[in-house]
Amino acid sequence: MAAAVGREALPQHWSYGVCRDGRVFFIDDLTRSTTWLHPRTGEPVNSGHMIRSDLPRGWEEGFSEEGASYFIE
Repeated sequence: MAAAVGREALPQHWSYGVCRDGRVFFIDDLTRSTTWLHPRTGEPVNSGHMIRSDLPRGWEEGFSEEGASYFIE
């Protein structure tokens, strides 16, 4: 699993967001452009959380570093 994404790991003027499917995207705040690849590593990152349509409203699925599934309300 990819390392956690934190503001300290991003270059200056970069931020990030997470899509409903758990994919992380990165925002260059100066150029207002986005990318799926981490600006320092050039690799895609997954948040480890996923909102699934088969779960009750407000619930999402997460995964531990070992790959075990768990649910979050």
